[in-house]
Amino acid sequence: MKDEQRISEERRKKAEHFRADIRDSSQAKREYPETTISSYSDPNKALESRRALAAGISDKKAQLAHEFRDREKGRKNRRFFRWIWFLMVLLVSLLLARYAVAGVNDMLAVGRKNVNVTVEIPKNSSLDFVAEKFYKTGAIQDVGFFKLYAKLTKAPKTYQGGSFQISTNMDYEALLQSIQSLKNRVDVVKVLFPEGLNASEIADKLEKNGVCSAKDALAVIQGTSLDSSFSMLKSISNSSERYYRLEGYLFPDTYKFYKNEDAKSAVKKLVSNCNTKLTKQIRTKATEKGMTVDQLLTLASMIQSEAADKSDMYKVSSVFHNRLNSKKTALRRLESDSTLYYPYRKQSLIPEDLRSTFKSRYNTYSFEGLPPGPICSPGLDAIDAALNPDSTGYYYFCHSSKGKAYYAKTKSGHDANLKKAGLR
Repeated sequence: MKDEQRISEERRKKAEHFRADIRDSSQAKREYPETTISSYSDPNKALESRRALAAGISDKKAQLAHEFRDREKGRKNRRFFRWIWFLMVLLVSLLLARYAVAGVNDMLAVGRKNVNVTVEIPKNSSLDFVAEKFYKTGAIQDVGFFKLYAKLTKAPKTYQGGSFQISTNMDYEALLQSIQSLKNRVDVVKVLFPEGLNASEIADKLEKNGVCSAKDALAVIQGTSLDSSFSMLKSISNSSERYYRLEGYLFPDTYKFYKNEDAKSAVKKLVSNCNTKLTKQIRTKATEKGMTVDQLLTLASMIQSEAADKSDMYKVSSVFHNRLNSKKTALRRLESDSTLYYPYRKQSLIPEDLRSTFKSRYNTYSFEGLPPGPICSPGLDAIDAALNPDSTGYYYFCHSSKGKAYYAKTKSGHDANLKKAGLR
């Protein structure tokens, strides 16, 4: 019985639940508008509704299709431009690689023939000028790569210039070094400076031979830029009294110079030679004689200017030594004619506007003893004569126009000699 009652109760609940679902479903349908045609609908409106719905669906499909086509087109364009970009990168890479290989080969002189050529580089030339010069002579094939190499290796931007011997199979590094080294220069000139030239004449000779300007040479001769290289120059204590500070230290000799050489370098060669020629033995003997190197060169320069020849130098030297050591004031004036117009060789060379009033600070008729400094460049013979004068009692000398020497111990004897020499 209980089982039957339980089954009957379950059936009742299911029936009630079924009716509840039916009611809920009908209520839900009534909450939304009907989209189907009923017996109460207008047929025309229903048709329009269907057409509008169909058109909306068609537009949506068209829009979707359009978007799809755009996406496809975009994907195709992206693929196309990727290929174009790839080809461009590949082409540029190949060109760069080719440029780099060609540049490196040029840098290392691969395949270039060995030909010796001379390159003329003007003073203070730029790297651009040098690159063009190398290109024209066949030393390089790529001007741009050469300049890039020079920039990366911090090569000089300007060059001193000259004529250089180079080989066309040199690499970039060797080429740049070759135009900075004096070893490769071929524009060498030999210049002879005979004994007795003064500073101004030496400077003029440098200019005439294309070494450097006379003005630049005299600026070095007058200055102190070489003092740090030669200790003997530091003993010059009366620079302000001298016309040319390094007069007498420009040793007479034959020298090799480069065209358009730096003035300091050119003058230094002459001073360096003087420093070498004044040996330890010479300097020691000068000290024993009570002379400094500067006094030795000063006396030797006067002997060089006055003497007729080598043998005459020792007698002229004896006259100067006798006067320097004399107890008579008048005789201690050396009265050397070669000092009258220094730094000019003779009166006619003095500028006309100064000629009538010019008085040389070196005029040994005006004071006792040696002048402020040398008056020319003495040679070794004159230096030796200054150190080793003949032993004489002479205080006077003169020379005829033909160079014949006359010596005297007294003023009267000297006056007589002047007549013999045709000087009075």
